Amino acid sequence: MELFYTRELLYIGLAVDLTERFQQHNGLIKMSDKGCKINEINRYFKEYDKLGYSIFVQSPLSQPVINKNIYKWYKLDPQKFGVNDFSHEQSKQDLRVVEGILIEAYRIRFGKYPPWNKVGGSIEGQKRTTVGNYAIVDKMTSNELSILNSRYSLRELASDPTYERYENFLHSVRVMTLFGMEYGLALNFIRENDILNTYEEMVEIGYFKKTLFI
Repeated sequence: MELFYTRELLYIGLAVDLTERFQQHNGLIKMSDKGCKINEINRYFKEYDKLGYSIFVQSPLSQPVINKNIYKWYKLDPQKFGVNDFSHEQSKQDLRVVEGILIEAYRIRFGKYPPWNKVGGSIEGQKRTTVGNYAIVDKMTSNELSILNSRYSLRELASDPTYERYENFLHSVRVMTLFGMEYGLALNFIRENDILNTYEEMVEIGYFKKTLFI
């Protein structure tokens, strides 16, 4: 899931391949203007200097099948199977539900869709939405640091298995928060079921005091 924002959340979007989707939005990969936000982004930068970009990543176990991984991961014969054979896989459906929840949570909070979202997303996601679902967007787009925000970039996390483990722990908290649980309660629930005492370890090394640099 991806978000463009400044003082106001501008866009909530679904991405099964974040690298490719970011390139599409910014005109690095050509595609129809109707399928990306390049026009909105270009108009935005005529008036402003900075545009925030955040992502909410799912577990690697939930990575949808795309043309870059279908044959490598699943050992399938490309002569017999195509990506379209997996177009209704559960992981993609789950992402659509999450997108619908976040967009509807914004609409409930502000009485309108984010400026760059024209529709509400998944109907199933809209039906599951509660006021509390917006808390995770609030934390992701706020200048105030929260345990819901990573202290490390994706590149840094990919090179350090310890910090990756920390973020996997926090991911469980984020997911529970996304579905409406107050994040303090979610944190306590995950801590009670964590035999590694990950949170205590993070506090001890000062993990939550680190400033993220991109």
